[in-house]
Amino acid sequence: MKKSLKTRLTLLGLSYQKEVAILLINPMIFAIGGFTIYFFFKEIIAGVGIAIAGLVLDYLYFSRYSKLEKEMEREHINEFISLMSYFEAFISNGNNVYNSFKMLIPYSSPYMDDVINSLLIQIDMDKSVGPYITFASKFNSHVIESLMLSIYQMIDSGESTNQFTEFEFLFSNIKNSYSESLIEEKKKSLDSLNSFPLIGAGFLTITLSICIVSLIGGYINVL
Repeated sequence: MKKSLKTRLTLLGLSYQKEVAILLINPMIFAIGGFTIYFFFKEIIAGVGIAIAGLVLDYLYFSRYSKLEKEMEREHINEFISLMSYFEAFISNGNNVYNSFKMLIPYSSPYMDDVINSLLIQIDMDKSVGPYITFASKFNSHVIESLMLSIYQMIDSGESTNQFTEFEFLFSNIKNSYSESLIEEKKKSLDSLNSFPLIGAGFLTITLSICIVSLIGGYINVL
């Protein structure tokens, strides 16, 4: 189900009233500025350009919410992968799955503390794979889904040595693959920075062109 803007902002720790005010006021300021330039200087191109710039900035400001959500989701996944190293150690020392999850809580962030406690409560009520799937769905990651299913299989098979070895092997592969994907993603983000000077040069060229056209138009009107 699609989240409302208010829910999204709350989850991001942002003020709904403040963010909505910025989204509404920002284009209004630019629109007033564009109208003022047109009214006093009769520069319709510059006026419209400023009004459009306000809408573009508003869109960029709004689109940043998706970026913040992705960053927060990535942080949660990173934390879970890190906690699984502790979980693996607890299991290898003879603790069962339930207690191993419980022992993760002191090392968890408030968010992870909440989802782990929710998982433990659901496990108390439901011994099926359901609580593990529900837990994985909160991260929207196939990596965590695979790990949680592997953990459930350990329980379903009596937490045998063979099942723990399979989980250990799976976790090792997933951790390595995930680390490689993070490195590759970082490389791509750095490569994208190389295009910023070109975008800036293009924007400057367009701005200069608009100014030149406006000046020529004003000169023609004088003649």
